[in-house]
Amino acid sequence: MGYGDPLNSTNDLKDRSQTDLIARMLYSEARGESDQGRRGCGYVVRNRMAKNSSEFGGNSYSGVILKKYSFEGMTTESALKPDINSTAWKECLELAQKFFLNPDSIVNPIGTCLWFVTNSLYKNKIKKSGTTESYTFNGRDYVKVTEKKVIGGHTFFKVQGY
Repeated sequence: MGYGDPLNSTNDLKDRSQTDLIARMLYSEARGESDQGRRGCGYVVRNRMAKNSSEFGGNSYSGVILKKYSFEGMTTESALKPDINSTAWKECLELAQKFFLNPDSIVNPIGTCLWFVTNSLYKNKIKKSGTTESYTFNGRDYVKVTEKKVIGGHTFFKVQGY
């Protein structure tokens, strides 16, 4: 099976190579972003792997990327049937190969951030108290944001306790 081959359902993702999964995640979540923005999305995966927690899917690319509810883009047609002739796919695949084969060659633009969302979603899910921001995950309690980086259309962040 080649990188980016069309798939019928998200169940088919579990049989894909780790490089293919990284490329599909980058493409489905950040195909319209800059290289820095795509690297940020890839580093969210790496940072979660470093935690080696079942909450994030363990310490493999496939475990983290396929963890239910972790990357919404992985449930879309963009992940299942990427446009493999597009420049965006080719760039995402090239970056995915670097993440898998030589991750130390990729500059980390987000520090230890563990989540990313669109800038508009972030703004809708925070409350501010002075310079302190707190984020809510799906209406649960607000948690203090301890690290944040905005790159293009995404806000990357980490919350207290992680």
